[in-house]
Amino acid sequence: MPKKPASPKPSETASRPWALRPASASAQKQWLKASAVEPELMAALRERQRLRPLERSDNPNRTHQLKPPLAEKMVGGARLPQWQHEISGGGRVFYCPDRTHRTVWVTRVDLGHPRETD
Repeated sequence: MPKKPASPKPSETASRPWALRPASASAQKQWLKASAVEPELMAALRERQRLRPLERSDNPNRTHQLKPPLAEKMVGGARLPQWQHEISGGGRVFYCPDRTHRTVWVTRVDLGHPRETD
């Protein structure tokens, strides 16, 4: 019987960057458009999402899980928590962190304040 591969140690996974992926073609277009308009802002957000997508200590009001009915989203057949990061006074990025696969699924990018979160 083949041996099951050993799980990585917590210290190994903590330093490993997360993959950043669009959850849809629409999310990819929104990300590219926002990157063209605000390249430095989006580059900084990309780096933050790759290294610490669930970290809230730098500004807890800017990064948090959304409230129902937006609190979860189906991505690739899995129900994942949906978070938002405030990228500007009105701009928001919605994303679903998949802890199992260390993947951040970007679900929406708005440079203006989305009405659903009011």
